[in-house]
Amino acid sequence: MKKFIIGIVMMLFPFVSAFAQDVVGKWKLENGTAIVEVYKSGNVYNGKIVWLKNPTKADGSPAVDDKNPNKSLRTRKLMGLNMLSNLKSQGKGEYSGGTIYDPNNGETYYCSLEVKGNTLKVRGSLDKNGWIGRTMNWYRVK
Repeated sequence: MKKFIIGIVMMLFPFVSAFAQDVVGKWKLENGTAIVEVYKSGNVYNGKIVWLKNPTKADGSPAVDDKNPNKSLRTRKLMGLNMLSNLKSQGKGEYSGGTIYDPNNGETYYCSLEVKGNTLKVRGSLDKNGWIGRTMNWYRVK
């Protein structure tokens, strides 16, 4: 009986491990200014802004993407804006091959993600290999 129980646990372990490393969910930026919801669309992962510390400008109008280099996009609302695009799972809680958009400066960077428990290590870089860039921590929101 003991061997049977151990066998069942060993069969379920990959599923439990995969779930623990799943990127899908809501993540708060380390500076606390936004929450991004990461979701799966087909076989890629994207992330959109679902909460902002300051959702409106001084005049009370919604915060917009006013730093975007594309002038026609400067009036789109930040709430609901896709920041993460086209990331692919590499297994073991790692995701890469996509981009991250920074509405604070209007720049788009190569992106990779690594789930470490309730922390998401987000790497934005100028090069596909991630050598020139920076990593920030986002924290899972329950």
